[in-house]
Amino acid sequence: MKKDIHPEYQECKVTCACGNTFTTRSTMKEIRVGVCSQCHPFYTGKRGRVLSEAGRLEKFQKKYQGINYGQKTDV
Repeated sequence: MKKDIHPEYQECKVTCACGNTFTTRSTMKEIRVGVCSQCHPFYTGKRGRVLSEAGRLEKFQKKYQGINYGQKTDV
């Protein structure tokens, strides 16, 4: 390896939006994340923030219901 061209690989503190912190190694000193394994619904089995996003598809379909964008209709 060439000298003085690689970034320093050091201990890194990772902080999640839920308040959980852990240490890993990275080229950065600190990383802030929005979701970690302690608060992600897949790992915890809890619904968490997913509830706030529920119904978006239904809201979109209701908003644009009846609008035909040139699609052929069965007669």
